[in-house]
Amino acid sequence: MKTSAHTHPDTGDRLVAGLEAIIDAATGVLAAQSLEETLQGMADALAPIVPYTSLAVFEVVWSERLLVPLLATGRYVPETLASRPTLENSITGSAVLRAEVVYLAPGDPLLRRHVMPGTPQSDEDAILVAPLVVGEHVVGTLNVWREDEPAWFQPEESLLLRRFASLAAMAYVNSAQREQLRIQALTDELTGLYNRRHFERCLSSVLRDERDRGGPTSVVYFDVDAFKGINDTFGHAVGDQVLREFSEVLRSQSRRDDIPCRTGGEEFCLVLPRTSREEARDVAHRVVAAVRAAHLGPSRDLTVSAGVATSPDSRDDREHLVRDADAHLMRAKREGRDRVVLSETGCS
Repeated sequence: MKTSAHTHPDTGDRLVAGLEAIIDAATGVLAAQSLEETLQGMADALAPIVPYTSLAVFEVVWSERLLVPLLATGRYVPETLASRPTLENSITGSAVLRAEVVYLAPGDPLLRRHVMPGTPQSDEDAILVAPLVVGEHVVGTLNVWREDEPAWFQPEESLLLRRFASLAAMAYVNSAQREQLRIQALTDELTGLYNRRHFERCLSSVLRDERDRGGPTSVVYFDVDAFKGINDTFGHAVGDQVLREFSEVLRSQSRRDDIPCRTGGEEFCLVLPRTSREEARDVAHRVVAAVRAAHLGPSRDLTVSAGVATSPDSRDDREHLVRDADAHLMRAKREGRDRVVLSETGCS
């Protein structure tokens, strides 16, 4: 390093103050209720302890031996969030593999050798990378940069970052576990789609939001045709596979803001915010046609039926919209299956 503790007589005072600040920050960081809040809380709490111009938190994906960014602040945020550094060929990866803090001071040749794609090449910056260690397992990293003069990090700042990373690792793991439990509570285990509980909450929320805007909300109910016969003839394992295959088609045909759910048995639903009756009809037709073209099921002739309901200004309540979509779905089943029904006066 360019400087040492001998040239900074107040190093000990700054270290003590930093450690006290980490203790003070612990309660707030650990109390965050979501992973997003936890990560942002880390960034906010660290700034006065180890000042930085940019920060990133990476998660280690050991199965692929790379790192995935979870948070980026400061400069080059889009480039950081798009990066996927490998463990074997990156500064961040070296901190993971060594399980210790890595510091590169301005002028270090590694700064020119390892440049994040899309960012300018420079060896005048400084970077500190602290592994997030839980037990003996590295789960991620906390990276901080200084890109302005003076860029140097002091020895006590490296120590403070290591101590802070211990808190950050604990907070990250706790928050990630809570997030996983929350997702599991809202997700259908078989298909990975949202379950009925989330569907009902989501539809109520979308109707409320769109009502304020005066825009439409649509719902499409889907039902796998002749599904009982598949279970009876081929067994429930094959039936489960059919449901998984259909869920993949439903995902692939959904638009960015559409919300696909499995609402029970062989019944699925799409919540379509800001979507008119005609647009919802087109989405439903794409799904029905895609299932037909995919040749799914043990006999390669799987079809689905669909019922569409729309609240033009989102004034209907959830129960009314669901009841209409379900009624239109039942009519599609009665009238021959493999079709889309929009209203009591027409089908397509």
